[in-house]
Amino acid sequence: MSRIVGQERVAEVFGVAPKTIVDWQEQGFPIAFRGSPGIPSEYESADCIRWYVEREVKKVQSESPNDRLARVKADAIEMDNAERRGKLIPADLLEPKLKAAFVAAREKWLDAVPRLARELPEDLSARETMLQGELESFLVRLADWQKADEDQEDDE
Repeated sequence: MSRIVGQERVAEVFGVAPKTIVDWQEQGFPIAFRGSPGIPSEYESADCIRWYVEREVKKVQSESPNDRLARVKADAIEMDNAERRGKLIPADLLEPKLKAAFVAAREKWLDAVPRLARELPEDLSARETMLQGELESFLVRLADWQKADEDQEDDE
């Protein structure tokens, strides 16, 4: 077995905050050697992993059918609310808009290439400024993907 030294290190292993390890210890998280001020606690990795897995399995097994139904209903209500607030978009509406945004941005960028080749100034600073403006315009078009199909109509 390998030992993990210190709450910070065991927290890193589990991807949680050190405070979580303190909370877990109150719930029975195994400590191989309890430290004291200036001396870190030590943890047996296998014991800690076993405790964590058992804890997670109990969570899943302890959910009654009524609990599951309540959770599923609550999730559905949350999703409906998010959709009404415009925070959730149905996939069948999202895909065409994203495709339109990428096509429009690509066309704008490709159209800019011959123009830039003709118009780029000799001065390096002015050239950088011009290219920066073109790149920002390209990125704005991508970022504003929700209006991509409107932009296509404006361009025609």
